[in-house]
Amino acid sequence: MALTCPHCRSPLTRSEKSYRCTQGHSFDLAKEGYLSLLHGRQRGEGRGDTKAMIQARDRVHQAGVFEPLVQALTALPLEKPINTVLELGCGEGFFLDHIARAHGIATRYGLDLSVDAVKLAARRQPDALILRADLLHPLPFADANVDLIQSIFAPRPLAEIQRCLRPGGYALFVFPQTNHWQELRAFVPLAAIGEEKLSAEKSAGFSTDTESTLETARDLTHDRLVDLVGMSPSIFRLNRESPEWPKRIPERLSVTLALRVILLRKN
Repeated sequence: MALTCPHCRSPLTRSEKSYRCTQGHSFDLAKEGYLSLLHGRQRGEGRGDTKAMIQARDRVHQAGVFEPLVQALTALPLEKPINTVLELGCGEGFFLDHIARAHGIATRYGLDLSVDAVKLAARRQPDALILRADLLHPLPFADANVDLIQSIFAPRPLAEIQRCLRPGGYALFVFPQTNHWQELRAFVPLAAIGEEKLSAEKSAGFSTDTESTLETARDLTHDRLVDLVGMSPSIFRLNRESPEWPKRIPERLSVTLALRVILLRKN
């Protein structure tokens, strides 16, 4: 597996507690175990999801709210061997861990911009290499080196994904449908969900392996409903405009989990 330097695109190799390239650029492993590839103006603690958002997401995952999605990912018809997986926007690494264990994937990489996310992911998954990097920049991997790249509720830089996947490699995308958590929206003005489509132009070079929708009711307590809001991008606006929003949420509510799961394969 070839990591590449964000400065010069040369291969990175590990030397004790740092990664170095042939051009002399060096990146140290943080004490928590993650590797930051941010440099220059990209650095900063306050970028990506906040610590409170990551903690809310972790509580939601630990409570099994997304268990139907976990089961769907476990059942994906991946043709073995799948030796390497990279998750974009991995957060605390919940889905990365599940899919790697379910499909026997030995080498796993997670990438996220949030420093709080990568700290937790590295602590939870010491066998993975967790990277702090920005998806607005090229992925720090050599061409045709990854077997599976997944983006679950995260950006999907298709050109970069295609570049990094080996021929026959998989791209896994999960994103919400328009009725996702619709019952909760009656109490809190969350951002609207558009109907996302992968155009033929954007997905050129891929063929669809499987595509499915997942829709099921989840009966959740007040605390978990608050966490669903707290982990969403809407939280910044809500905290600014209506800081008492948690009081609007009922003690219990059945909400709709509505997702689309697409598995593509590189031609």
